Amino acid sequence: MNALVITGIGLALPPGRRLDDVTTRAVRGESGIRASDQMNGPGGEPLAAGEVPPFETGVSLRLVKNEKFFSRSVACGMRAALDAVDGAGGLATYEPHRLAIYTGSGQTGLEPSEFFAALEVAETGDPESTYRQLGGRASRQIDRYWSLKTLANAGLGLLAAEFAARGPSCNFVQGETASAHALEAAYYDLIEGRCDVALAGGYDCLLTPSNYLAYQRSGMLSSAAPDRAYRPFDRERDGLVLGEGAAFVVMERADKARARGATILAHVRGIGLSQSSMSDAVHHAGNGARPDLVIARGIGTLADDRRDAHDVAAMGFSEVPVTALKSFTSYIGAATAIAELCIGILAARQRVAPPIARFSAADDDCPLTLVAGQARAIASATPSLLALSGSWSGQCAAIAADVPAA
Repeated sequence: MNALVITGIGLALPPGRRLDDVTTRAVRGESGIRASDQMNGPGGEPLAAGEVPPFETGVSLRLVKNEKFFSRSVACGMRAALDAVDGAGGLATYEPHRLAIYTGSGQTGLEPSEFFAALEVAETGDPESTYRQLGGRASRQIDRYWSLKTLANAGLGLLAAEFAARGPSCNFVQGETASAHALEAAYYDLIEGRCDVALAGGYDCLLTPSNYLAYQRSGMLSSAAPDRAYRPFDRERDGLVLGEGAAFVVMERADKARARGATILAHVRGIGLSQSSMSDAVHHAGNGARPDLVIARGIGTLADDRRDAHDVAAMGFSEVPVTALKSFTSYIGAATAIAELCIGILAARQRVAPPIARFSAADDDCPLTLVAGQARAIASATPSLLALSGSWSGQCAAIAADVPAA
């Protein structure tokens, strides 16, 4: 079987956008979480958040006018996708009908705050009169493109238009594992010959009042200060930190990549998906192979991390270096699976395993060999990675990849 390879990576993450910068910060164990510029608590205090640094997308677009349709998450996705394609050397050599796009998207819907300006204009004190006043001047206070911006597959359509892609396409909404589903669809369509090259990734933005309130009410958010919040597998972990971001890869057959002189960043060995069984997902992804590095889910809650640690150990990986990346990126929803795979690939190209950011000490009963404090050297000439993710509904995903020398 012709091997499948990743030839382009694009990131729009809280720690940064440039691959070199993200790699350096990951290897140093620096976190992209900080006090938010957008989100404040009940007392006006800045909340901990993972915010993508400012970037421009419009100047790089082929279809500049489409930028008005971008939500925040789609803007991050477009930026990451453009960078992935550029890093792969472009897609001009591929026929449009053989170019496929697969996306994982997250939060959709309109925030109530989007209507506040219109309601203020229409307010009369009489509910019936106010309702009648919502047309005209009041309605012009609402973004005219709001319905397009809230579609779950809006990003997929805009990406397909931007890259003139006419091959297979699909969007997945499956929480943290959404982009793993996207990568799996790309994987099998390439293997079975339905396309020649695939752009696959995920994007999400959880930095909205409704998301914050929902996670807060569920008790899953960290209450620590922004410079200490979110510490997966740490004995003092107390929950997660919301963020935003996107990650995309260009995947193609190895012979095509070599023929056009593309740099091969990783060989994708397999992708496994399962409902409520991470061991099954791992088996389907790696077929029993022993990885040099495991990127655990590491969601950062007491019960979930303890269960995940024992599950990973039960698979026979208790002595394999294990890291977790959510304290580096924050919790970025549908972008998570591919983002963490990409960070692992970038670090492995330097022959190191990135440490868990902000980590101090593990539970006494933690059976894992955690990468903590500083990066850990990887001796293998071609490191193998196993990236794990899981959704709140129980979906499990595992992605296995081998990383050649940089």
